[in-house]
Amino acid sequence: MHRKLALTAVLAVALAITGYAQKKDFSGTWTMDQAATEAANPAPAGGTGGGGGGGGMRGGGAGPMTIKQTADTLTIERQGPNGAISTVYKLDGTESEVPAGRGGTGKAKAKWDGDKLVIDITRAGQDGTPMTTSAIYSLDDKGMLWIENKTANGSRKVAYKKTT
Repeated sequence: MHRKLALTAVLAVALAITGYAQKKDFSGTWTMDQAATEAANPAPAGGTGGGGGGGGMRGGGAGPMTIKQTADTLTIERQGPNGAISTVYKLDGTESEVPAGRGGTGKAKAKWDGDKLVIDITRAGQDGTPMTTSAIYSLDDKGMLWIENKTANGSRKVAYKKTT
């Protein structure tokens, strides 16, 4: 009996450690890689741009961004037209109020899906109807940060190289 309890405890600790080890650290200053982004989002036959993109989404723009990550939060800082914009997401799945385009705000929930961080943002659309967009953060085996922005209009992947 004691042997089964000990084995169960060891297994539980091993699973907890494995789950924690899968979480990536996105900290650093990142600059968009235009060539990798264009390769990941080929233009349709009609010649217009790739799928729907990150309008108003944190993590979808072309400018550099600085990410600071702790065990509890992910903070993204970008330069906006009126200075630095800082957005903080709680990493425990609870709701955070965040800027959401055109001076509005939205409700964000960030959660881990294996080694990817999924941030869902719900805000009022132009007609007042709630709309949800998602940004999925992942690191590839070369250390490139990928942010896949999903909207009702489609999805678009943006690649970033770490500069510091």
